[in-house]
Amino acid sequence: MKDFKLLTALRIVVALIIFGSSIQVQAQANVEQVSRVQRAIYVFNTAQQVNWSPQSGDTFKIGVLGPDRTIIDFKSIAQKRQIQSKRVEIINFLTVKDIADVDILYVNKKYNFQISYILQSVEGKGILVISEGYAFNDSMINIIRVGNTFRHQINDELLRNNSFVIAPSLKFYAIKTSQKWQSLFIEAQDSLDLVKQNAKRKDSLIIAHQREINSKNEIIDTIQEIVKLKNNSIQSLLDEDELQKQTIEEKQEIAKELEVENESQLEELERRQRILVENAKEIERNQDSIDRQKLSLSAQKKVLDEQSVALSLRKNINWLLGIIAFLFLVAGFIIYKNYQSKSKLAKQLALQNAKILAQAEELSQKNEDLEQFAYIASHDLQEPLNTISSFIGLIKNDYSAQFDDLGNQSLEFIEEASERMNKLINVLLEYSRIGKTRNFTQVDCNKIVHDLEKDIYALIHRKKASITYKNLPTVMGSEIELRLLFQNLITNALKFCAEDISPTLAIEVSETVSSENPNEKMWQFAFSDNGIGIQKDHQERIFSIFQRLHTKDQYKGTGIGLAHCKKIVGIHKGTIWVNSKINKGSTFYFTIPMTPELL
Repeated sequence: MKDFKLLTALRIVVALIIFGSSIQVQAQANVEQVSRVQRAIYVFNTAQQVNWSPQSGDTFKIGVLGPDRTIIDFKSIAQKRQIQSKRVEIINFLTVKDIADVDILYVNKKYNFQISYILQSVEGKGILVISEGYAFNDSMINIIRVGNTFRHQINDELLRNNSFVIAPSLKFYAIKTSQKWQSLFIEAQDSLDLVKQNAKRKDSLIIAHQREINSKNEIIDTIQEIVKLKNNSIQSLLDEDELQKQTIEEKQEIAKELEVENESQLEELERRQRILVENAKEIERNQDSIDRQKLSLSAQKKVLDEQSVALSLRKNINWLLGIIAFLFLVAGFIIYKNYQSKSKLAKQLALQNAKILAQAEELSQKNEDLEQFAYIASHDLQEPLNTISSFIGLIKNDYSAQFDDLGNQSLEFIEEASERMNKLINVLLEYSRIGKTRNFTQVDCNKIVHDLEKDIYALIHRKKASITYKNLPTVMGSEIELRLLFQNLITNALKFCAEDISPTLAIEVSETVSSENPNEKMWQFAFSDNGIGIQKDHQERIFSIFQRLHTKDQYKGTGIGLAHCKKIVGIHKGTIWVNSKINKGSTFYFTIPMTPELL
């Protein structure tokens, strides 16, 4: 009977300890929930005290950046409250580049987003940035949790630059100095540390109770019963863990299938690109044939005009001298037949000319359709790719701790492959956009090189490179595309150089004439470097799209830069080529007309 009472008392003590632990965990969870609700209410109240000028639409949109659970509380309050007398909609963004079409953006520093990059991305878009936990004066409105409430700090300059008007009450209660903000931050940290210390003391107390219980030899049988129950619970957890592993393996299989599908789509895209290049070459050949036929038609029309004048003169002479000898009559008959033949030929030439013009318009339309197809195909590929990247991010955030090293490494490989695919699609989009607009102006090539030296100063300084140029001409063309042409040639010269050699690049220009029309004067540019050089049998291949002569580990890039250069030069009615020797350097040449008539 005594043993039974002791066993009953022990069970009561164990139940009390377990109940106390559960209450502590539940209390911590309740505190965190209250904190999230307070944060959401604070953001809603702040929004009510800011005016936008002007505002449009009947919905007030709040964006939450990162995988923040606060979005749940935002959505809950949005069902009950309005802002500026408008219905509130909550939108979640996983990356900064996704931010668009919102009135307020909330971001917490614990998710490691750079506030300067966020402010730069939303500049001029009428988006109010409310951040939490960042340094003093880093954001438009910055909040921090102090004890059981929140305090805020306002950056007047950022708000004024973005046309936000702040209510006096919001400005009155704001923190005015960085010292005060720092003290509040320290106070919040001390409060957090105190909570953690209290939790540790409670944990120590629980451990002491458990040790006291374990020291009682009289309840060994009860402890063994508890151990059995725990073993059953552990086995249940192991079964659940095995089920989760199977689910993770299924997700990995899905990711592998998606990667295979991406590779298939990339191969199909490359095949279609080769078809586009072949069609473009065929169009160029047909255009040359059309130009030659136009010249031939012009010459034949001139001859016909001359012959028509001669025939008219002969008809008049034959009319006045109709009574002359039979030989003149026969001659007149022959001339008349020749005239009919020439007239018939002129009609055939006119029909042929109209047919050639129709073919030229059809070829031009096909070329435009091909470029539009490349743009649409590349654009549509981004949607499934973005979906893949988003799911990979979610898997990494939610399940990375449950993966082994091989699983996490596999996710990294999938993410890197998605990024490479995204880069290829973007450069293909850029390639399809080249030449869309023909807004040609006077472009100073000296200014282009001078600006590029500023833009890539870090690369020039790191490589200890030197670029020499002088007396570059002013040409008629597209400033944006010519800048891209110069940028690709300059960065290639600095990139493809031996590690132990400082790159040198000399830019020179001379006058020449067109190979097709000797009467047309051209500027011939020469970019000479001391790089690694190019084999002779590869010197034509490098101007094709996605053609690389080195692995990505040796030299980074997509293999489309020189294809851009060739297309830009072609749009400006010029040609591009290269002379190179291995380990001796390369010289890239291209020509641009001196006068804009052909542009």
